[in-house]
Amino acid sequence: MTEVKGNETKTGKKLNPLPFLIIALIFVVIAIVYYASPLSKPAPAAETPVPSVTPRPTVVTVIEDKPEKTKLTAAEVKAVLEPAADLITSRYHYTNAADFDSVLTWFGSTLENPFTHSKGYIMYDGIVSVGISMDEVTFDIDNEEQKITVHLPKPKILAHEIDDSSVKSDTKESIFNSLDAEYYAKLIDGLKESTEQKVLNDASYLKEVRRNTELVFTNFFSASEALEGFTVEYTD
Repeated sequence: MTEVKGNETKTGKKLNPLPFLIIALIFVVIAIVYYASPLSKPAPAAETPVPSVTPRPTVVTVIEDKPEKTKLTAAEVKAVLEPAADLITSRYHYTNAADFDSVLTWFGSTLENPFTHSKGYIMYDGIVSVGISMDEVTFDIDNEEQKITVHLPKPKILAHEIDDSSVKSDTKESIFNSLDAEYYAKLIDGLKESTEQKVLNDASYLKEVRRNTELVFTNFFSASEALEGFTVEYTD
């Protein structure tokens, strides 16, 4: 309908609200998308890491009560060496042969009776046992320094044996001078004594006896737990 006022003519027309509704809807959708999107949310502030603390273990020192070591005595050392008594003995084997001449004198004088000569020879095998007596061995023990000083006596004759089965003799006796068993026993005793003196005068042999004694003792000391850690020194 056209309304005419004066000379002006105006045409009345209603506005369409649909475009406004569409635009408003678009803004609503954009707002929803913006606030719902994870990109629109600010990143949470990084938390400050809490340093981990490792608890320090408590160290407990346990002091063990060790019994005081018993001091070594000379009797204990000697007991260790008791089995060595036979091993330290050196045996000197020999064969002896000697001529003899027995003659009677006139009434105890130095004048010989020519009709009483009994002559011959004797031969036999013998064994001289040379060593030291364990009863004569002494010890100095220093428990602080763990040192044992062994005092060794000089070697000596411990035994002297004759093999009776080896004795051989040949005698031409006078009818006026018959030799009995006592004569032969004294003869052999004299020969044994000279042999023993010969052995004791042999410096190289006695040195070997001493060396063997020290070696045997050292082996027994090394095998003994009671003497562990001790050093050994030998002297006269």
